[in-house]
Amino acid sequence: MFDDQFIINLIVVLFAACSSVYFFTRRAKRYMQFLQQEDYDHHRFKKWFFARKAYDTRGSLVCLVGIAGSYLCHNYAPTFTPYITVLLALLLFYVASREENPMTQAKVSLKMTERAKRIYNLALCTYTVSLGLVMMFSFRHFYDYVFTAFWIKNLVLIQFISWYLVKSNWLLDPYEKGLQENFANQARAILKDVDPVVIGITGSYGKTSTKVILADILGAVAPTFSTPRSINSYMGMTREIRERMKPGQKFAVVEMGAYHVGSIKRMCSLTPPHAAIVTAVGEMHLELFGSPENVFKAKSELPQAVPEDGVLVVNGDNVWTRKMAELYPKKKTLIYGLNKEAGPLDVYMYDIEPTSKGTNFAIKIQGKEFQGFTKLLGEPMLSNILASFAMACAMGLAPELVLAAIRNVKTESNRLEPVRTTISSFIGSPNGRPIRQGDILRLNDAFNSNPVGFRAALDVLGSQKGNRKVLVTPGMVELGPKQFDENKKAAQHAATLCDQAIIVGSTNKDALLSGLKEGGLETEKIREVATMKEAFSYLAYDYCDDGDIVLIENDLPDLYESNPRF
Repeated sequence: MFDDQFIINLIVVLFAACSSVYFFTRRAKRYMQFLQQEDYDHHRFKKWFFARKAYDTRGSLVCLVGIAGSYLCHNYAPTFTPYITVLLALLLFYVASREENPMTQAKVSLKMTERAKRIYNLALCTYTVSLGLVMMFSFRHFYDYVFTAFWIKNLVLIQFISWYLVKSNWLLDPYEKGLQENFANQARAILKDVDPVVIGITGSYGKTSTKVILADILGAVAPTFSTPRSINSYMGMTREIRERMKPGQKFAVVEMGAYHVGSIKRMCSLTPPHAAIVTAVGEMHLELFGSPENVFKAKSELPQAVPEDGVLVVNGDNVWTRKMAELYPKKKTLIYGLNKEAGPLDVYMYDIEPTSKGTNFAIKIQGKEFQGFTKLLGEPMLSNILASFAMACAMGLAPELVLAAIRNVKTESNRLEPVRTTISSFIGSPNGRPIRQGDILRLNDAFNSNPVGFRAALDVLGSQKGNRKVLVTPGMVELGPKQFDENKKAAQHAATLCDQAIIVGSTNKDALLSGLKEGGLETEKIREVATMKEAFSYLAYDYCDDGDIVLIENDLPDLYESNPRF
């Protein structure tokens, strides 16, 4: 039979193990938030983990105190050893309870999807089994120092919480792929039954806005399917087709994102395109692809998938997309652009006149000239409008009808969106301090950023009439080895236009600071903040006046903006 001390020790270690499991349930969800933001790519997650030094410190500190406390008590006051472990287990419960909730306290919150639940539950089970083995090992081989042995091994387990998620994700990958293909086949069957004209859109930038604009134009004449927001992945499109595609939809406007060479080809196997738009091949996502040539190769998978009797519309202002028109010509190939110097254009926009209400322009197509207006601003957005115009005309719509629809088109929010609003709109709820009074013009370009778009947004800021001009930005990411230089160049241009610059976060701080100072902006007109929320508070409470113009250029997710502490 077991003696009383053994029973006491067992109960105490079980209690400590429960505190460790509870700690896992809170900490694993925080790591899961970042794994999900990395699209469940455990290689990218591990890269983020080590770059951000996302090691545990809080739980490990409790374990270290447990190791030292239980060892010293065993040697000098053995009666108190179980009590020390109970107290530290209670402390671990408390530390876990203070963890942030990534489902409610994050910029990009954790979504506990079925896949996330499977990964999390498998990781929890294997962690709990590991704890059980730790207890058995400690009692069998280190009974005299059972508490010390437990805290040593618990320290190791806590440090490897992220590893449990990574391994669970890896183990479930074959099952997930099988499940995905089952859903994808259901989507293929739906698409075959509805039989719309599928128009694929890709590009390093501009594809979401082009999708929204084109879907609005086509939707004015026939039922049109398109995805909301920037859904452009294989499984995202699968879900949207299964849930939202309806009989009678004549067109399907499909955004196709490239996450690696072969991803667009896979998308085209799901939604075979009859026509395609390629908006640009640029330096976005060089971190993923390594070179513009690889980006070109990945994006070229869309025009290659269009049949010979299909339609291809490409951006003539971009040398890479012009090359696609040469390599993969179709029965109808249209090259659009705003710059004739780059080469001949089939669809040309000129006489561009920005106003406080939008942009006036002229378009020439097939020798005919048309006047147009849009509420949107900036050359990149005008290029997206021109791409949509060209494709809609290629689909048989009259240019006059297309231009009438363009007068009222909108794009997804936070894409150089001009909003006249009050200064108080920067904050969700006052904190007791007086908010500065007046109206401002907010240029929301926060969804994403690239070198071309950043410069164009700055030019729009410079063209607006008003009081002081303010730039709020964390800079651009995923530009690989060019990231520092591109952010520095953008900041140099900003310094010639802005009265105040606010740098958000640390990701591109050095490059932006260097560019702003070299561009001539005084140090007192540069402010550094940790988060976008802090930037908005500064504008609302301390800086903005009536008539100011604020450009919000990019807004990074937690992966980049935050420096999480674990």
